[in-house]
Amino acid sequence: MSELKEKVAYLQGLAKGMELKESSKEGKLIKELLDVLGDVVDEINELAGEQDELIDYVEEMDDDLAALEDDFYEEDEYDDEEGCCCCDDDDDYCECDDDYVEVTCPQCKEVVCFDKDILDSEDLIEVVCPVCDAVVFVNNGEGVPAGEAEEAEETDKE
Repeated sequence: MSELKEKVAYLQGLAKGMELKESSKEGKLIKELLDVLGDVVDEINELAGEQDELIDYVEEMDDDLAALEDDFYEEDEYDDEEGCCCCDDDDDYCECDDDYVEVTCPQCKEVVCFDKDILDSEDLIEVVCPVCDAVVFVNNGEGVPAGEAEEAEETDKE
């Protein structure tokens, strides 16, 4: 910003060096234009200072918010995107979180999570794998994964 201030000062110096008569129309105009330019530069400098203060303030707020988030939210219960931290890959389903159930698709081995409320629903609900469209869980009132539910139905029929 000091560049602008220097340029305006240079123009003011040029105007004085030209020895324009302030009583002439052109002299009055040039003098007023240079005064306005000086005022504009001062305002820009003031705004830049206020913007720097706002940037500092927002960065402090961001740091405070990050600290609050760290205190408020627990770390993820999952070590990686592949699976759950407390279950083996051999498990048919896992209740790692109070609100979700995790089931491994028997066909593509993709981990599928769904709301735990499905277990208690009186309606028949099938949970389908988003990758291969295989049924991974059927709510049959017993909370049994789809593969085990189908095996139980086949055993009952025999």
